[in-house]
Amino acid sequence: MTRSIRIMQGVVAVLIVLKLWFDIATPPMGDESYYWMWGQRLELSYFDHPPLHAWLLWLTEKLVGWHWWSVRALTWFCLGTTLAVFWSWARRIMPENPQDYFWRTTTLYLATPIFWLMSTIAFNDYLLIAMAIVSAHFFLVFLTEWEAGIRRHIPLYLAALFLGLAVLTKYNGALLGLAFAAMVLSSRATWPLLRNPHLYAAGLLSVAMQAPVLWWNLTEGMASFNFHLGTRLTGSTASLAYGYPLVYLANMALVLSPFLFIALFRYPFGPKPTGFEANGRRFAFAGFGVSTLVFLAVSFFVYVFFYWNIIGYIALIPVAFRYLGKRWLFWLHTAFGLAMAIILTANFTLYPLANLVGPKDWGTSANFGWDELAVAVSQEQAAHPDAFLGATRYTYAAQIGYKLRTSDVTSFNTLTDQYDFWTDRQALAGRDALIIADGAWPIGFAQTQFANMTLLRTVTISRFDQPVTDYEIWLGESYRPTE
Repeated sequence: MTRSIRIMQGVVAVLIVLKLWFDIATPPMGDESYYWMWGQRLELSYFDHPPLHAWLLWLTEKLVGWHWWSVRALTWFCLGTTLAVFWSWARRIMPENPQDYFWRTTTLYLATPIFWLMSTIAFNDYLLIAMAIVSAHFFLVFLTEWEAGIRRHIPLYLAALFLGLAVLTKYNGALLGLAFAAMVLSSRATWPLLRNPHLYAAGLLSVAMQAPVLWWNLTEGMASFNFHLGTRLTGSTASLAYGYPLVYLANMALVLSPFLFIALFRYPFGPKPTGFEANGRRFAFAGFGVSTLVFLAVSFFVYVFFYWNIIGYIALIPVAFRYLGKRWLFWLHTAFGLAMAIILTANFTLYPLANLVGPKDWGTSANFGWDELAVAVSQEQAAHPDAFLGATRYTYAAQIGYKLRTSDVTSFNTLTDQYDFWTDRQALAGRDALIIADGAWPIGFAQTQFANMTLLRTVTISRFDQPVTDYEIWLGESYRPTE
């Protein structure tokens, strides 16, 4: 075993220990708690995303129960699945030295900030990553065998199956299917596939798997589709003024690391491999190109969050080791990713670091103090036993529900969320409510929904004698829903 492999193993160990500490020290964050609540109410689909993650969280709760570690348990399974695929790639791309490929790819993957973060927290993305990587693996196997004259279609159908699961996780998983299509169309060697009925049958399998999502939307007025394709694509007059396309590219350089971003410019000029690695390179061009161009276009209309282009970033991984190289670019990428992992871990487990240097980071701050808040809310529930529980944001409703181990909670907000589909607001009319609010999501709108609103207490959260945030518990009397 070489010295470089031992160093990479050490780096991987540190990055995994940081993941473990994150799990232990950070309670479920807003969206994590929200998706856990989805798993408590099994449905064909949901407003924000397709249903696969919620279905698996339902199964997790049935199998292992409602524990502090249950929400993120599946992230470890998906990480193991991803690493197993990397080992399979190692034996195909570098059979003479698979350990070097495996440890180099595992290191650069975990040291890529977006992959370290999004494979750690239990947003839908960790599941999307795993499903997309497995699907890509089988599609690369199929294409490689096809080009070698082997007519075996099982890998194609497995690729379609996991593609369907990827899209059942997040809608942007569909970009993976477009990348596969681009790969077939971009090479004369695979044009004969266009006459192969199995290609279309596999595509139909992926599409048919979306039936629950389509049915839910049809029965709910196309709510989710309208949200993603309509509501979000507003504000186009402001996008160019804010420079969103430039922000999108700058965020890309940050979440990939500046050094992997530099390596992107090596891809067109690198070595021209054969076999499986050649198809991995084609996947990098097709996947990164399709997804990145789609979201570059979207960025002219709305702010593109850093994780939306995750399919494009996944496509870079199979052959990224070639373009980062084995010297300064690879090790600078590794050092940057390690530093970012440490900073992110400290930010979420110890103290919101942005609060020390600039405007308050409300998003991160709202992940602190839910144990203390849950105690205060329980005391108020004892004093007001007939009041139902709510919050001014869907994440706050989910976080307090998670801490109190109840899904009987709702949100009060002008923005649509899944609670609007669950809550029979007319049935709650006339009742009192305990409502959680803060400075980022104040009581304003909820106050208009009640005959009277009284502040019961403010719960101040501090860490290391430094204030983090304040939560307010309000009593709303005689609910008068107008939503």
